[in-house]
Amino acid sequence: MSFWVGLSLLFCLPRQNLGDLCEEERAEVMLLQSQVRVESSVLDVRFVGRSFFSTDPVSSAGWWLRYSTSHSLNVYGLPVMGLVEAEAAAAVQITSPEGNVEQLYFLKAPSWRSEQNLTMEDFVSAAEMSWATVMDKKQLYTPWTDYHDGHLVDTMRIDNFQADRHHFQNYVPQQVNESTKRVIRAYIPNTTWTMEWLAGFGTLTTLPLEYMDTEATADPDACRKDDRPTKRDMWWKSTFAVTNASTARDFAIRILGATPASPPFPWPPNKDCISAQWVTLPYSGRLDWKALQLHFVEDPVYRSTLHGIPAFHQHQQEFAQSHRDCINSFMLNNLVLEAESLDPFIKRLSQASASYLVSQVRVANSKHNAKYALIFSFPGNEGVTIQIRSAHVSAASPTPFRLCA
Repeated sequence: MSFWVGLSLLFCLPRQNLGDLCEEERAEVMLLQSQVRVESSVLDVRFVGRSFFSTDPVSSAGWWLRYSTSHSLNVYGLPVMGLVEAEAAAAVQITSPEGNVEQLYFLKAPSWRSEQNLTMEDFVSAAEMSWATVMDKKQLYTPWTDYHDGHLVDTMRIDNFQADRHHFQNYVPQQVNESTKRVIRAYIPNTTWTMEWLAGFGTLTTLPLEYMDTEATADPDACRKDDRPTKRDMWWKSTFAVTNASTARDFAIRILGATPASPPFPWPPNKDCISAQWVTLPYSGRLDWKALQLHFVEDPVYRSTLHGIPAFHQHQQEFAQSHRDCINSFMLNNLVLEAESLDPFIKRLSQASASYLVSQVRVANSKHNAKYALIFSFPGNEGVTIQIRSAHVSAASPTPFRLCA
């Protein structure tokens, strides 16, 4: 507390009969304290979950309910950006024995059509068809797979995969002994996203390995080096396909306060290898391994079907250049974070001359404070979109949310 704040409080103590005057001063002191606390706070975020564009939200949510440890949520009771404009919506809560892991929101909304006559539905079809080439063993990977979150295998209902004979990818990383690690991937229906589960030594004994071997493939991670095993949280990463991994890394550091991590891929990029840059988001908890990582991946090795990542990035760049006051349906695919205040992020975006939108996503009521959401994409890597929610914003005035179609 500053000298003048303390003096103001001391002045009011013996003069309580002045009533309203001192109450006003106390209110001003509380506001000042709040502003000081917000301005001086470090960039710290809480990891909430992910929003998806889906051509069938109920079906996408149903897939998660069947194949993960999750339960449904009333999406209309949540502060979800784009919910009012959505034609359909659904939500689930991923859980584990340790507690809540990640909230997932699925939204169907009208799509912006590019000059090439492409919409989000076209890219959903491309991601689905590309994944089919992996399931049909025509290739080991597709660049669309680089849009995925990563959980530990504890959130996977492998029993339901087995009961339904639902196909997935399963492989042993080349750099480790077969008894210590498995990577499992599956496509999330009606979206442009996949899911990755990681099984380590402690969980492999609980898995039906004989059944899983029927879905086994070779390791698709071209040129990946041996990375040192580390302890990871239940939801430990969010991965994005990008045009330029180093500029994505630098933007995450500048705007989000992320710190560089060491990716096990060769750098600088070359045409025969997958290349990546990793960062760790700021986290004030005692256990630093609980911090969420962002992975930015360039993949010149594998192919896509129908439409590839370069065409998709061009689609998003054209939209970003021509629309400054609204978002399109792809931007409903975003990583959702929460912070004490939106102000530090808005100031950094303004200093970087980067576009952003701030909207109110929940009005104040008897149960909740008002909630605001800041949304922005990474310049030059518009396939990366971040949403940060907070009860506090003063660096920008919220505007009505607009979805351009």
